Amino acid sequence: MKREIKKCIKYYLENINSDEYKANKIKDDIEGRKVHREYIEEEKPLWKERIDYYDNSIITKISLCDILSNDGVARLLHKIYGLPKKKFDVKKYYKKPSLINKYDYIQLQYTHSKYGIFAEINLLEDKYIKSIEISWTQINSYFAFLEYEFRFKVCLDDELYHQFIYDNMRFLNSKDYITWYHVNKDKNMNNLMLQQMTDEFFALICQHYITSFLYSEQGKTNPLINMVYMTRKEPINIDTLYLGDFGVSYYNQKSNFVILSDFDGVNHCLYTGDNSIPHFNICAYIAKYGNEFYNRFFGNRDLKIFEKDFSKFSTGRKKITYNKELNKLLNKMQGISEVENKKFEDFYKEFNSRWSFYLSNDKMDLEIYHKKSVVKFEDIYKNNFLYLKLLCEMNYSKSNYINSIIVTLVSIIAMIISLIALLYK
Repeated sequence: MKREIKKCIKYYLENINSDEYKANKIKDDIEGRKVHREYIEEEKPLWKERIDYYDNSIITKISLCDILSNDGVARLLHKIYGLPKKKFDVKKYYKKPSLINKYDYIQLQYTHSKYGIFAEINLLEDKYIKSIEISWTQINSYFAFLEYEFRFKVCLDDELYHQFIYDNMRFLNSKDYITWYHVNKDKNMNNLMLQQMTDEFFALICQHYITSFLYSEQGKTNPLINMVYMTRKEPINIDTLYLGDFGVSYYNQKSNFVILSDFDGVNHCLYTGDNSIPHFNICAYIAKYGNEFYNRFFGNRDLKIFEKDFSKFSTGRKKITYNKELNKLLNKMQGISEVENKKFEDFYKEFNSRWSFYLSNDKMDLEIYHKKSVVKFEDIYKNNFLYLKLLCEMNYSKSNYINSIIVTLVSIIAMIISLIALLYK
């Protein structure tokens, strides 16, 4: 683990429960709310009615989503079957992969997509988490989408939320993806940093459960897609709820809940009222709408990961040789180029009959927003595929050239040895 990360964690644990931080936070919240209202009155008068900041809420559960190749699914199953019975009660739905026989957990899917429960894990000794239910489906013919639903023994109010982070932050290690901040050496307490860590580390700690005793191909180097489920006693009113703290929001008209999301599609929060816990599952939408749905809602995140992985080859830092990493990139490029899911043609019509879309606090048409904002992923991946193909061909030609030189040298050496042998005779 990097020294900077250790400093951040140490700084957090030493200061988060201090009287100084608590007093500063109350002061900052009051001042921040005042400045916020002044901004709305001067710059956004149409937002004046949005005075509900969703106070007095509790967290009921959190879901995290991961992407796995066929090999990754097999590794995950190995981990699930290897969980100690003393700590975990596991309900398994798939056979354990053997050392000899390998299974195709991910299959070609042009006519349908499977969707169901992958495993159910009860945590027998954990202080906070009761169980993890894993659902899964396929994004395309190459990658599976797994949704981990973390259910808590007791819903987390503000006090339990902070205690959960405080008790578990110390267990983060080098296998985890961790954001870190520069710790100032002066005596003034960095209140903003402490608050940001409190907001960000909740999902990262839950992600630690996946990377530590389960398996993840993305969770060690990237934040996983996550959704925090929150409820409260009072019902919500979409016309008075303040939505501007996130990028975009999706309001379910029938069930009266709203999903808030950042622009990259990584962090999500589901707000509801009446102490209800609505059943919402991302897997179900991906199973129905496939590649198109995934890329329109989560494509920006995937593109950033792709850029980082592909740069290793484009800069020459990594040689173009066939391995699992290169194969994964090729499958990613091919997967995005698959035939569009025909069911997605009806998606916007179905969405508009059940949902409303908001950009910040302003209602707008989702299809128009997607046309303006969604990157042409297919074009990007196709162009990079052609570039990677060219690099492979150049590398292949270079290898053949080197091999021909080696063969020639070996032939010359063999001929010299033969001549020497004849002379001695």
